[in-house]
Amino acid sequence: MDHSSWLVPAGGLVLFAMRLLPWRQLFRAKVTPPEPSVWPRVTVIVPARNEEAHLPRLLSSLAVLDYPDYEVIVIDDRSTDGTAAIAATFDRVKVVAGVDRPEHRRWGGKQWACHQGAAVATGDILLFTDADTEHYPDSVRRAVAQLLSSGAGLLSALPYHANPSLWEQLLGPFQLLIIALTAPFAPPRPRRLFVIGQYLMFRREAYLAIGGHEAVAGDFAEDLPLANLMVASGHLIHVYRGPNLFSVRMYASITEFVRGWRRNFRSGFIYASPLAGLWATWMIIGITGGMRADLGGLVVMGLGGLFIAWRQRALGRFRLIGAWLWPLSIGLFTWATLLAISDLVLRRDMVWKGRAYGAGGR
Repeated sequence: MDHSSWLVPAGGLVLFAMRLLPWRQLFRAKVTPPEPSVWPRVTVIVPARNEEAHLPRLLSSLAVLDYPDYEVIVIDDRSTDGTAAIAATFDRVKVVAGVDRPEHRRWGGKQWACHQGAAVATGDILLFTDADTEHYPDSVRRAVAQLLSSGAGLLSALPYHANPSLWEQLLGPFQLLIIALTAPFAPPRPRRLFVIGQYLMFRREAYLAIGGHEAVAGDFAEDLPLANLMVASGHLIHVYRGPNLFSVRMYASITEFVRGWRRNFRSGFIYASPLAGLWATWMIIGITGGMRADLGGLVVMGLGGLFIAWRQRALGRFRLIGAWLWPLSIGLFTWATLLAISDLVLRRDMVWKGRAYGAGGR
């Protein structure tokens, strides 16, 4: 047997494991920073376009937050369903009817909605969150305490993935690969930034200093461009360490996943390290054992499956079936990534939430 033939897959698996070993302890750490003498007012801003299916769960969770001073603003982004009516049934929620985007400048729909929400917010802390999230009662208290104690201008957090459907179990290996590539708890720097648009908590003064969502009006997505502006302007970014703040169901179908990944890939491409593609390829070779059918390849592949089964449990309600079917997950990731690359190369327009965006994102 030529043992050297599986050294490359083995090396890829070791790299994958090393990138994931430290974060689980940080993710689950019992971090208890000192509480401030006076809790700053928080404004939770929810951009919502045709979100009647998600809003009841989100707004019910926000209604019972264990925080002394906060408001919730829902921006109805020209919805054609019952989004505004549902939001209006919650006493604590202020519903703002979004207006059409300015014709003289191209705005992304989410950026424009968030911009309108920030304009009427009264909080010293601005939390932008998505309609498909659900927040734990003490989450804002814990997040604000860490934001203030860290000295950061922006805090983001990893979600807990609630995955009741069978196909969503395939997303466990995909989520692990993304975390291995992005290293969320490493010190942020250009081309190594990690934030999640589902949870962006800003100090108000830092948000205004970078120009807010207006500064990234025409980008495909807002999270990484905002983070890049924060770092460029000297503000610290902090990724929350400790038990989960919120849960999410990101993609209800494979079609939604592929569409969402194509959008996120296009937005994040310019902020990725030039080596990201190489690392991803090497780690996939490691997880798959180089697709070799000999003993060495099968051993590496088996170890990869066991490691995925162990690590994915920290991310959400992922079951063993997802680890057993991880080749399908990697195949789905590869297929969606190739589609995203073809979008970039062919400069295809993108359609998101029923709106078309040009190839340049603007």
